[in-house]
Amino acid sequence: MHLFRIHIRPGGGSASMQETFDYCRKKGLLGVGWRTESNTNTTDWDKYFTEASKIHDNLNVCKYIKKWVGKDDLVWTRDMSGEYYLAKVISGWEYFVDQEAIDKDIDIANVFRVELKKVDIDQVPGKVVACFRAPRTIQEIADEKAVEYSKFLWNKITNSNNYKVDVAKFSDLFMMLDDEETEDLVFLYLQSIGWYVVPNSRKADTMSFEYLLIDPNTGERALTQIKTGNVSLNKDDYKGYKYKIFLFQSNELYQGADSTNVKTITRKQLTDFLIASLKWMPTVFKTKFALVSGR
Repeated sequence: MHLFRIHIRPGGGSASMQETFDYCRKKGLLGVGWRTESNTNTTDWDKYFTEASKIHDNLNVCKYIKKWVGKDDLVWTRDMSGEYYLAKVISGWEYFVDQEAIDKDIDIANVFRVELKKVDIDQVPGKVVACFRAPRTIQEIADEKAVEYSKFLWNKITNSNNYKVDVAKFSDLFMMLDDEETEDLVFLYLQSIGWYVVPNSRKADTMSFEYLLIDPNTGERALTQIKTGNVSLNKDDYKGYKYKIFLFQSNELYQGADSTNVKTITRKQLTDFLIASLKWMPTVFKTKFALVSGR
């Protein structure tokens, strides 16, 4: 199966994006526009393409859906208020326009049928959220962690066993967390031991450090650097800084010698913190912990 992200933002028709999204929910479908003049419903791609290409220069998005989106795939989407949804594909591409779409001028026609479930924002993994920043209408989320998590989450929210989850592939918590979630966990841990994180210091273009910390009791400043996967951290690179430096490498791949201003956070410290804090942790952490631990 494949995992996708789709924006529901029609480029034609007079219906608002929210009206369009509400229509999709009601009808149990997701898709895009590129309507034909006859609005003849069909599952015959050649028939649709012959007519649509007379009035549309580019049907690449429709072709993409026809070629790649199929039964049992999972698709993430969100509405205009930022609410997220996970959908299980029931059937592949078709051209479909009903009387309600015509009357309301809703620009949704190249569709696939789905079972759609609303997902709480704190259940949405960082990788999925990041994919919505891209302008493309639909794209595959080619990330194994996001795929396994989405399958596990679907089973959980539908109380089903629709998908077999490859738990063995991601049996380690820090393999399952994406980059942003790992940063968030370190963020929360450091606050739990008395450091306040300055939100404005967390910039995507800050190459050397993730964020600035302040000890409210002493005014001491500290910086953090976090790496995941097989990207190692060299402690020697941080000896010359006047601030305390907190380092975390998810596989504990460190080089260099210890120094007074460089402190490494261990996997055990973060794991113990997560387990002790599960009651209030964002749901995405709870769900991923349940996936890898079987609890």
